[in-house]
Amino acid sequence: MGRQGRKPQGTGHVERLVGSESAKQRLTAILQTLRGELTVPEACARLGICEARFHALRSAWLQEALEALEPRRLGRPPQAVDVEEVLSRLQTLETENATLRQELAAAEVRRELAAALPHVVRDSKAAGKKGAPAQPAPERRPAR
Repeated sequence: MGRQGRKPQGTGHVERLVGSESAKQRLTAILQTLRGELTVPEACARLGICEARFHALRSAWLQEALEALEPRRLGRPPQAVDVEEVLSRLQTLETENATLRQELAAAEVRRELAAALPHVVRDSKAAGKKGAPAQPAPERRPAR
C-alpha cells in the first residue's frame, strides 16, 4: 500500500517564501545538499561561489534556524516602559488615593454622627418637596 496524503514538496516550499530569487536559489541548494540530492561542488558551481563561502552560508543558515526553534517565553514580549510616565501616573494615583481616603473618613464620621444623633439629621419629608433646597425662615424685625 502506498503512502496516503499529499506528496512531500521538499524544496518546493522555498518557492512560496517571500524573498529574492538569489536567496531562494541559495536556500534550495543548501537543502538539496543536506538531502544528498546535490554535492557541495555542484551547488557551488550552480551558485557561482567557492566551497568555503558555501560552508559559511550553510553554517550560518543552520545556526539561525536552530536559534529560531529554541523554546521561548509564552505570550507577548514585555513592552518598553517609560519610567517618567509611570512615576507621574503613580504620583497621580497616590494623590487620588489620599483624597479618597480622606473623603471616606469624613463619610464614616458623618455616618457615625447620624447614628448617634438621629434627631439632628433632617427628615426628608420635613424638608419639603423632594429635591427642593430647604429655605431658611425669613428674619423678623422686632416690633416697636
